[in-house]
Amino acid sequence: MKVIIYNRKSTKDKEDQQVLSIQGQKDENHKRIQREGHTIVREFDEEWSAKKPGRPKFADMLKLIEQGKAEGIVCWKLNRLARNPIDGGRIQWLLQQGIIKAITTCEKTYLPNDNVIQMSVEFGMATQFSIDLSKDVKRGMLQKAKMGWRPGKATVGYMNDYAGVRGEKTILKDPERFDLVKRCWELLLTKAYSVPRILEIATDEMGLTMRVGRKKTPRSMGLSTLYEVFTNPFYYGEFEWDGEMYQGSHEPMITREQFELAQSILGSKGKPRRRKYLNDYPGLMRCGECGSMVVVNVIEKLIKSTNEYKRYRYYRCPHNRPHVPCHQNKAMSEDALEKEFVEKIDAADIPQSFIEWALGKLKYSQEDRIARHKNTLMAQQGNYKKTIEKIDKLVDRQLLEETRIPEELFNQKLTSLNAEKQRLNSLIQDFDASASQWTEDIVNELNFTLHLRQRFAAAKLDREKGREKRLEILHRLGQTIQLRDGVLDFRMRNTFSTLARGKLDMEKVLASIQPLSVLEKPLIELDSRTFKKVEGVWSG
Repeated sequence: MKVIIYNRKSTKDKEDQQVLSIQGQKDENHKRIQREGHTIVREFDEEWSAKKPGRPKFADMLKLIEQGKAEGIVCWKLNRLARNPIDGGRIQWLLQQGIIKAITTCEKTYLPNDNVIQMSVEFGMATQFSIDLSKDVKRGMLQKAKMGWRPGKATVGYMNDYAGVRGEKTILKDPERFDLVKRCWELLLTKAYSVPRILEIATDEMGLTMRVGRKKTPRSMGLSTLYEVFTNPFYYGEFEWDGEMYQGSHEPMITREQFELAQSILGSKGKPRRRKYLNDYPGLMRCGECGSMVVVNVIEKLIKSTNEYKRYRYYRCPHNRPHVPCHQNKAMSEDALEKEFVEKIDAADIPQSFIEWALGKLKYSQEDRIARHKNTLMAQQGNYKKTIEKIDKLVDRQLLEETRIPEELFNQKLTSLNAEKQRLNSLIQDFDASASQWTEDIVNELNFTLHLRQRFAAAKLDREKGREKRLEILHRLGQTIQLRDGVLDFRMRNTFSTLARGKLDMEKVLASIQPLSVLEKPLIELDSRTFKKVEGVWSG
């Protein structure tokens, strides 16, 4: 008999995990053909799910049979041919019509004169198995999502817990990539780097790659993938599954506020905004009336005396929000704008001597803060312990008939106590984390002001690469940066404005702060009377 060998295994379907490999099926089928003396017309190897119709090689096989070029099919089991009623019905019909003279499997041979009920039952069982398994898989994935673990492949910066218990696998930080992806977020949030530029830095300078599979070589990241990273809520702790949003149990990489800021930087639907001219300060300033992002206009004029064109750059409101009225028609020249920026940078440039003194004061301040923190933390822990005791006492009373209260009232009290328990637990964790973060933030801000004028001037010399550094400095320095009536409104963040005011106060006391920066000894070692005088002005 002229036969076709059909071997199939899907690499995507859960039901095929226990099935012989295609090579294993081939070996079994060839042994059977040798024993029975059939002639092989064609052999098909297909890695495709049989849950739905549409397998190309399965269709080619049936076409050869309908053309009379083959009379039988040899396969490992009947479910290799079909797991859906459409393909199963075609096979049954061809067998009943005698077009297929035999279907040979490892279990039995099906002939045209056999009872059709048996084959129908076997095909039906295969179909129902796929349906039930699909439901079980979806149910398991839904349960996993409710537990806070996103089903499927982990996104860049994270990795699947392949070594975990099946059904309880989590999502872990990728030790090779987590910090690198986090650095990409930090670059975006400075508003100084475009997404293509961040990709260039990540690839060429950081060496960031992405996993494509457990046994496959990592590859470089594409621009579209990086946009997907920057618009994925998974990174701040939530994820979407089957149309619903779930709170993740994985460790977030950023905060929700940082994610929202990133979306505003990227523009609508994560697409970069087009710019007509090269803006030296893109995304830095907003209109003080309508909130639109300030744009740059370039005007060229012919200088008749030299017969040369001179270019002037002005910053203005683009009036691109049709539903928000705006009457801002005045622009600010680039020269005037940069002069204002330099003045703000000078005001925030703090000398080394002052930073050393401030760090010394911070040390004493932190000792007091630690003592207060310890007392507050102990009080919160005591309240947490009392709440747990109240819950235990409430449950114990409910177990005794003489002290039992109505079920509705019990559930109401228990819900309230559990909410209080969760609130106190969050306070303890947040309070504990903020204690060390406060000191770290202050030290970072102080170090940021060191040589600030020099760093800004150096970045200004390099118009292209230095633009990113200038933007990063201005964004970090300014709380509010906007234009109104052609005037810059630049309000520093609280920490820097406090430092700038302290610098001015010391200038009044010591006549000039500038000589301090070149003293041979730091400010903390100054004459005690001078130091107390400066400190009194600072604290007052």
